[in-house]
Amino acid sequence: MRAAWLIGLAMAYVLLAVISGIPEGTFFGGTGVATLWESITAFQTLDVTNPVTLGAGILMNLGKIFVGVFEILSWKFSFFVGVWIIFRVLMFAISLGIIITLLLAIRGTGSS
Repeated sequence: MRAAWLIGLAMAYVLLAVISGIPEGTFFGGTGVATLWESITAFQTLDVTNPVTLGAGILMNLGKIFVGVFEILSWKFSFFVGVWIIFRVLMFAISLGIIITLLLAIRGTGSS
């Protein structure tokens, strides 16, 4: 797979995130990027003196990271409604295909 496809997909996500922020009045707010950033920075505020709250905090933050990655993967933007939902489904399929291809390339089980 060419690196240009990965770069183009990432740039498309960033561009759509900025376009999505214009009508909402916030940039990167409500998208997977915001969820990821909040969950990663929440690790700094965990109470390390109590192992129970530390374990619960880590599990909750890992759950939020999983949700943020899924929102990025599923192209969750507010303007993909109605007929435009087809574009969201298409981009989800492309993203999923790229991830599966990268996992197979890492394992070394590609077709070549």
